[in-house]
Amino acid sequence: MHNRRILFLWSIFAGLLLALGGWPGPASPPVINAAADVGYPDFSYQYTGVVTPTGEKPQSKLWYNDGRWWASMFNRTSHTHRIYWLNLANQTWNDTAVDLDTRAQTKADVLWDNAAQKLYVVSGGGSDPSGSGTTVAYDAWFMRYSYNPQTHSYSRDFNPVVVRTGGGETVVLAKDTTGMLWVTFTQGNQVYVNHSTTADNTWATPFVIPGARTLDPDDISSIVAYRDKNGSSVGVLWSNHVTPSSMYFAAHKDGDPPATWQPIESIYSEQCAADDHIDLKAVQADPSGAIFAAVKTSFGDNGCGHANTDPLLRLVVRRPDNTWEWATFGTIADAHTRPVLLLDTTNRRVYMFATAPTSCGAIYMKSTSMDTLDFSGQPGLGEPFIQSNTYTCVNNATTTKQTVDANTGLVVMASDENTPWYLHNYRDLGGAFPRLVFQNTPAGGQAGSPFTTQPIVVAQDSAGHTNSAFNGLVTLSIDPSSGTAGAALVGTVSVQAVAGIATFSGLAISKAGVSYRLSASASGQTGVESAMFDVDRTSQTISFGSLPSRQYGDPSFTLSASASSGLPVSFSATGNCAVSGATLAITGAGSCAVRASQAGNANYGPAPDVIQSFSIGKANQAISFAPLPHKHFGDPPFTISAVASSGLAVSFSATGDCTVVGNLVTITGKNLCAIRASQAGSVNYNPAPDVTEYLNDKTLVNIPIASAG
Repeated sequence: MHNRRILFLWSIFAGLLLALGGWPGPASPPVINAAADVGYPDFSYQYTGVVTPTGEKPQSKLWYNDGRWWASMFNRTSHTHRIYWLNLANQTWNDTAVDLDTRAQTKADVLWDNAAQKLYVVSGGGSDPSGSGTTVAYDAWFMRYSYNPQTHSYSRDFNPVVVRTGGGETVVLAKDTTGMLWVTFTQGNQVYVNHSTTADNTWATPFVIPGARTLDPDDISSIVAYRDKNGSSVGVLWSNHVTPSSMYFAAHKDGDPPATWQPIESIYSEQCAADDHIDLKAVQADPSGAIFAAVKTSFGDNGCGHANTDPLLRLVVRRPDNTWEWATFGTIADAHTRPVLLLDTTNRRVYMFATAPTSCGAIYMKSTSMDTLDFSGQPGLGEPFIQSNTYTCVNNATTTKQTVDANTGLVVMASDENTPWYLHNYRDLGGAFPRLVFQNTPAGGQAGSPFTTQPIVVAQDSAGHTNSAFNGLVTLSIDPSSGTAGAALVGTVSVQAVAGIATFSGLAISKAGVSYRLSASASGQTGVESAMFDVDRTSQTISFGSLPSRQYGDPSFTLSASASSGLPVSFSATGNCAVSGATLAITGAGSCAVRASQAGNANYGPAPDVIQSFSIGKANQAISFAPLPHKHFGDPPFTISAVASSGLAVSFSATGDCTVVGNLVTITGKNLCAIRASQAGSVNYNPAPDVTEYLNDKTLVNIPIASAG
């Protein structure tokens, strides 16, 4: 919890030593020959202000691509962070001279996307001004690199993009299945996310995860992409020291609006339960949807009142039903810190690494099954994984976000804060050779239809090359715990491997809408790598013809549409219309959009909606205005009336020897009088044709004749 302050003091001490003539210690790595030494020393990263280049806790500095392990490492000659690759034959890191970040005191999180053949990097540094530690604050830069397999080289695709303004203890990167990139960080005592928009080099403005409580300055967050039975998402895990001390998780479903997040989940709340040590991983293609996190508690802090046997480090797992479980990796007495983990898909194991003692020392490892968490058979510190009698202040283990397997082995890197020096170790994860691995992951089709990409199983030797000498019967099977009961492979499910390669053709699955773990087995072979595939529900389409224009006042009519699945189609409407079942009523002039939908079922996926729009014209109307009564000049005013077929009010106007106010007519002379009836229309009706009635002069003249005499 308070290691950041320790590192800050180290940075001051480092500067003083450099001013006085540099670091003590050897100029080249010594030979490790003590019995307790484990792992490989690499090279010095000595430079002003560069203290813990393998930090920070949730970040990953390594990735596996094209048969090689790669890393972001600091080059003390160029004063930049560069891409290196690991030669497993002699366990040495080789400089590619490709810069990642020219700012020496930054720290990066890297993500390799094998499908896109892109390397994504987010790099920043310094502290939030409200926090503690170094006051140097660097914006977080996002960068993308393309890989050239012919030259085994990387090149930057565009200039760095600022995705966080100002400093922060750490920043972490993920990519969802829509191609949207995400970062998370804490700043100003809040947990933030940001995301790409129309392109990888175009980003939005960071925002606080909806509903997240105010944090302590020491809290951090991490992010991971995962898939469960509800679909694909990104999830953010963060600590909150503020009472109630808690660990929280929130998920964003791929494709939802960026600001739409699922309700926040509280993993656990207890006094001193939270701490800012998080490493978050997921098996991307695992239908179980499990997310694994290595976390630390604050139970060992002063004033927390916990016993030495209480947990200090935990492995926490989120299961597909949104429940959380955890196992104790190390107790307060073990004094572990800064844990990281790796997920091994070949053996379905979790490898967890941590420093002990808390300040610095060596990196230790324990492992457990992915399916049943249990470290009880590995008490104490665990197995030394990076340990040296020369480099005695090893800390800040880092590795890859990717899963590992029999092909990749695993690599963990750390740094010694005293000398200063990089160290690493490698472990093979395979069984006996040759071993069976999937050359490709089959792309699932629809129920009863063959795979769109056929599974290919290859027998490999210890160097990862095809063992052409292997010929034998290879069988595919489905792990029944990974799918829905009653489903099975149909078609040819076993073939003979020829020259080390077995291709399975004509395979299909008997049930739709599920995911399965596929495994291969052959006599005498071990270390089989499982592969995941999906079985999609059958697609369907909707036939919904265009709708003719209508006019306000037209009668309701019946809609007709059909789905290729034969399932019933439902309708909804927007605009100047309303739908009930399949009956559409016109509610006004303007326009109407009718949406035909079919939501699917267990065997059919949702059909793409079909929308048909049509215009609704205004209705015509007519005025009924009876002939005017016979009147004479001098008669009193009289009323008139007229009606419109629309029911709208009619207005009157007069010309000639009369006037009209409202519907009251006054005769003003003996000449012609004309009364016009008008209706101007409305939003739903056109104007009515005017109707004019007359009072003629014969009607109006009534002159008395005087008698003579």
